[in-house]
Amino acid sequence: MSRLMVVMLLGMLLSPAGGRLLAHHSFTAAYDSTKRVDVEGVVTEFLWRNPHSFVRIEVTSPDGTKETWNLEWGSTNQLQSAKYPVTRTTLKAGDRIIANGEPGRDPAVKRVRIFSIKRPIDGWQWEGVVD
Repeated sequence: MSRLMVVMLLGMLLSPAGGRLLAHHSFTAAYDSTKRVDVEGVVTEFLWRNPHSFVRIEVTSPDGTKETWNLEWGSTNQLQSAKYPVTRTTLKAGDRIIANGEPGRDPAVKRVRIFSIKRPIDGWQWEGVVD
């Protein structure tokens, strides 16, 4: 490796943003790829952002208690260019959705990596795999 490359790499790592520039988490570290779950609830927030968008939903359990689930989705570019394009206004607070995906490895943390979403009231749906 050339001296210039080493110096540039060290500069990136030592800069305040260096760790973020080179860091990216593995989905397999956070989600159990051997399982799939369905989660149904009402959208409370749709966070349209990079590197991953999120949908927060309120899920009512059979005993009537309410839980907040975080659904992790793709980047804005991935979602806009998908087979079923998604925009910042596709989902709104109050929309009832059903999401399918990989559950978080820690069952105490209510999270899912999204592979499909359906909005039954109007038939809208999205399917795909995003990184």
